[in-house]
Amino acid sequence: MAIGEMTKHWKNFVLALASFALAAVVASPAFAERRVALVLGNAEYDHIARLKNPVNDAKDVAETLARDLGFEVISLVNARKEQLDGALADFSRKAAGADVALFYYAGHGVQNEGKNYLLPTDIAVKDVADVEFKALDMDRVRLALSKSAGVNILILDACRNNPFDSLVTASRSVDGGMLPRGLERMAVAVNKGAKGILVAYAAAPHEVALDGSGRNSPFAEALLKNLKAPEVEIRRLFNLVSDDVARTTKGKQSPEISSRIYGDFYFLSPDEMAERAWQKASKTQDPADFRSVLTLYPTSPRARDAQLRLDLFESVQRCNAEQKELEAIAPADLSRLRAAAGRFSCDAARKGAETLVAKAEEKERRELASCEADNRALGALGEDNLAGLRAAAAKMSCPDARRRAGDLIARLEAKEQREREICNADLAALHSVPRDDLFSLRAVSGRLACRAAIDEAKPLVAALEAKERRERETCEAERKAFAAVDPSDLSGMRAAVGRMTCAAAVDGARFVLARLEEKERRERDICDTDRKALGAAGVSDIGALKSAAAKMRCEAVRNDANLLVAELESKAIRIEGQSCDAERKSVAGMGGDLARLRAASLGMKCDAAREDAKGRIAKLEERETLARQTCDAERKTLQSKADDLIALRAAVLATTCEDVRKDGKALAAELEKKQRLAKESCDADRKALDGKSGDLSGLRAALDGMSCETARAEARRKIAELEGACAADRKSVVDVDATSFDAQQKLGALRGRKFSCADARGDLDKAVAATETRVRAAQTQLKTLGCYAAAANGKLDEPTKSALAAYASKKGESAPTRLTDELVAQLQGQTETVCPQQAAPVAAKPVEAPVKDAAREEAAPAAKPAKHNARRHEEEDDEPARPARAGKRNQIAAPVVAPRHMRERAPVERPFAARPARPAAPAVVAAPVAATPKPLSWSHNPGF
Repeated sequence: MAIGEMTKHWKNFVLALASFALAAVVASPAFAERRVALVLGNAEYDHIARLKNPVNDAKDVAETLARDLGFEVISLVNARKEQLDGALADFSRKAAGADVALFYYAGHGVQNEGKNYLLPTDIAVKDVADVEFKALDMDRVRLALSKSAGVNILILDACRNNPFDSLVTASRSVDGGMLPRGLERMAVAVNKGAKGILVAYAAAPHEVALDGSGRNSPFAEALLKNLKAPEVEIRRLFNLVSDDVARTTKGKQSPEISSRIYGDFYFLSPDEMAERAWQKASKTQDPADFRSVLTLYPTSPRARDAQLRLDLFESVQRCNAEQKELEAIAPADLSRLRAAAGRFSCDAARKGAETLVAKAEEKERRELASCEADNRALGALGEDNLAGLRAAAAKMSCPDARRRAGDLIARLEAKEQREREICNADLAALHSVPRDDLFSLRAVSGRLACRAAIDEAKPLVAALEAKERRERETCEAERKAFAAVDPSDLSGMRAAVGRMTCAAAVDGARFVLARLEEKERRERDICDTDRKALGAAGVSDIGALKSAAAKMRCEAVRNDANLLVAELESKAIRIEGQSCDAERKSVAGMGGDLARLRAASLGMKCDAAREDAKGRIAKLEERETLARQTCDAERKTLQSKADDLIALRAAVLATTCEDVRKDGKALAAELEKKQRLAKESCDADRKALDGKSGDLSGLRAALDGMSCETARAEARRKIAELEGACAADRKSVVDVDATSFDAQQKLGALRGRKFSCADARGDLDKAVAATETRVRAAQTQLKTLGCYAAAANGKLDEPTKSALAAYASKKGESAPTRLTDELVAQLQGQTETVCPQQAAPVAAKPVEAPVKDAAREEAAPAAKPAKHNARRHEEEDDEPARPARAGKRNQIAAPVVAPRHMRERAPVERPFAARPARPAAPAVVAAPVAATPKPLSWSHNPGF
């Protein structure tokens, strides 16, 4: 508010001064004359020879007339007849009342019976009649010019000869053999009341004008060169044009000028030149431009206006500079505001500075009280109370407390955002798994970190586990019930399968039932074959019966055959009956022991008993082969499901071969152990990852030792985030300009920042060390040169800046704003003392804050204003005499501000000069700095 009020007072002051200066200049117009021009250039003809330069000539002439000579220009190129007529009509209207009317044409022109014609681009000429009625008659141009009662100027660069037939040359007049060459000289007649007329031909009558090989024709080039010549009378100007054309064409082309002008006419007269210079200065508001008007045109009426404006500049410049300096000072920079208030000579600027000082002191007192209250409120809140922190931060007015609250809120929001992202990822992973896939749900649940996702997954896993347990119990009961059925009772087995609900048990039972049915079918086929063989052998041939019985595989048919053989042999073997009975009994007693049957059959003497043993052996071998085939098939089934634990368990339940069942159980146990170890590995990797959060090198090392792919992916993501944060931290250090005067403050502010990597902290330490080294080197050399008396502490403080300004002043340079390596090198290259007769700026010594005790109160009178301390030091220490004070305007005060903890305890009811918390430092008198004058900008001052 103080700066706005002060700016308002200052603007009122400027307006008061400006009104006086403007009163003397508003009566003078920019140009005293009204000038109009019609500029035509035709080159792209449809039916006759085209030209090269008329368009360029017309554009360049039009631009010069409008930009440099104050003409209102109608410009037209490659115009057709209708366009020429329209442009001429517009020109005739504008010429009425104009002080100067100018017509310029470049292109094809012809003459016929003493009249001149200008050719439009769409003309198609068969005979002279086409020229008379389709071309532009110059009499019409003269008529349009005559509308002006001022000076008429007619310029024709139209004698460029291009035949209408196929013979084309590089000139501008048209000659088809039926018309004379060039243009005819026109009568120069002045209308009543007019100031005169001038007609300029690019070539003499009946001669041709060259089109030229460059951008412009020779005539246009000479015209453009001389049009802007200042203070050249028009007849002299066109004489110069004629001389330049003759010289350029080596006499091949000679322009002709006809003139009847009363008095002198200038395109740029001395007063107009002065007026143009004044207009330029009025636009730029540059004092140098006003001085140029005063120097170049001292007798012009504008000279007095320029002197008036320069006087205004000189009277305003000082206040303007002080106003800008005050606006550049931050409202909270008390030391600079106090110094400005004591130094300013402009009343408005000084009052503004004093107002800002009072406002800043009051604001500082309010901010100290506000910061104490905000810090207490912030301390009363828990660090995890995000809602409370947000509400408290919205009410805080202390920047430091608000910044602390903002940091806490940012950390909590970042933590909340990370947790939200983890939950979103976990829920997405959980929802991507089918709700009936227990194995996948268990695998995903083991990787979940979000509590909401874990709570959602637990009931799903529990429900599927309960369902699996019930199904397993049902399968086991049905499998036992099926196993209790007699394998020979196929109908009972079929009924048992029909009652089953467990898919795994049904599959196993159907597999066994299919094998038994296949076996029954094979046995039935074998019995039918053996029964046919028995019928073919007959019932009386004991040898054939024995041979057929030996080949039979059907037990029932073989038994029938054996019965027949036994009946036939009963008579023959009565004698051996007792021995055969014994051997048969022995075979019957061996049951299903295949090895004993094979051994016993080798030693039997009774053929019948031996055949009986062989039959038993064949039957046992066939059963053993069937069991082996069943086991092989079940083993292949288990191997195909070796990677699917649930399918493997179901296959084990359906297995009938005991050995295969044992192998399947072992395989399932091994797969379950493998999955458990994988889960434990992922849990360990994830725990190690959580322990390295925020540690970039630790995360990289942990990543190398991880085997769980999901944990590795999470580690890579965190590494990428930390690397991005590290790059941003390092960039914030690099962005600080180490040579600027506020580099140390900016780097110091970065020191309190928490960096995400050690590299950024290292960059900051290097930048701080390099800056202090550069400052210390400059302080050391300035001390050697006599411009600096304090210790080389490496801090770019006010005494150091004043010493640099003093050195620059002695060198005739402006005060530096950056401490570069080149400036340090320049200081180190200086061998002679620069500031020998002047006390160098010294650093103000910090004063401790008072302590409220008896001893301090007795010593309180010692804390006096800076000027009394400075005088006492001069008397007691016999320091070198300092330059006499010239008053507040030449004094630059550098008060020392106590640390914040002292300012918070300092009493606020005392006047500023007597407050012990802010004792003033000894006055420092800086060497006068030669300020480089800068152009005064009036862009923000109303009235200029």
